[in-house]
Amino acid sequence: MSEQRSSAEFHKVIEDNYQRVYSVIYRMLENPEEAEDLTQDTFVNAYRAWDDFRGESQVYTWLYRIALNLTRNRLEVIGRRRQSHGYSLDQLIEDDREEHRPRHIKDWSWAPERLLESNELGELIARYVGELRDDYKEVVILRDYEGLSYEEIAQVLGCSLAAVKSRLFRARSVLREQLQDYLQPE
Repeated sequence: MSEQRSSAEFHKVIEDNYQRVYSVIYRMLENPEEAEDLTQDTFVNAYRAWDDFRGESQVYTWLYRIALNLTRNRLEVIGRRRQSHGYSLDQLIEDDREEHRPRHIKDWSWAPERLLESNELGELIARYVGELRDDYKEVVILRDYEGLSYEEIAQVLGCSLAAVKSRLFRARSVLREQLQDYLQPE
């Protein structure tokens, strides 16, 4: 009987938390397919450990911790792949005529007037959040996107409250610096 109840309870956990967990992973990876895979992996791992969950923290903070650990591992794999397939921007390209020419990289920066036209500032912020160091990105996503308290973030990340506050302050400082040209009045 307890096995059925445990399974039914876990089904409710999935139902209540699937979208939240997916959202955190997606914001870390910015890839919907990878986020879907890792969300499923999160719940598979959580189900395997469900009987050992003692309830010392909220269920969603426990799930976030599992999700972030899996996401960190995936980011390491992705980082290793990028390093092995990378190239130097200074390296010349040989074209069909066997001439060597410099690489031209498109400028994806946005003009301030376009930022004012719509919600593109939000997109820019999301892009900059995506470029933050992983430990900064985690606290920004958990606090500003997911609305977790500092205490809950500390539980999820397994660090002190002071570390959470420090990382959040530093992350926001980096974002403020990156956005200062867009936020300065003319």
